[in-house]
Amino acid sequence: MDYHHLLPPSSVLAPLRAETKQEAFNELFDGISVLRTLDRIHGLKEAVLRRELEGNTGIGRGVAIAHGKLESLTDIFLCLGISMHGIDYGSYDGEPVHLLFVAANPPSMQVVYLHMLAVLSRYLRLASFRERIIHSEEHIARVLLHGVLESIGSRFAISA
Repeated sequence: MDYHHLLPPSSVLAPLRAETKQEAFNELFDGISVLRTLDRIHGLKEAVLRRELEGNTGIGRGVAIAHGKLESLTDIFLCLGISMHGIDYGSYDGEPVHLLFVAANPPSMQVVYLHMLAVLSRYLRLASFRERIIHSEEHIARVLLHGVLESIGSRFAISA
């Protein structure tokens, strides 16, 4: 099963120049075409910001996984912004965020989406993996993440 559609082409933006959470979201939604499209058609940015108000999505160790759930989507999407200097995100550990993921899913795919987040989080706990992504070019970071996402295939089927 091919899971490359979870992280579409041009879905990694590096380096992010933003210093704050809001600036980072603006830069990502302006700089990644799939996010612009998902926002224009489905209102993804508003859904992500609404979710941030419920609780900070900075999970620690320099990682945040912002997300929005939208009934109008038919598939899962994942994008990534990479910051070398770090973003003041308000993460629970107080550390700046270097890897800012933006994910979107329809409620009908919640189980697959949660599994994807669990697999991704497991890899992101490894400092060596985080460092490889942070110091990679956009296309290399995408290849590394595809390897992680392929591991989902052994358990779930997602149609492109």
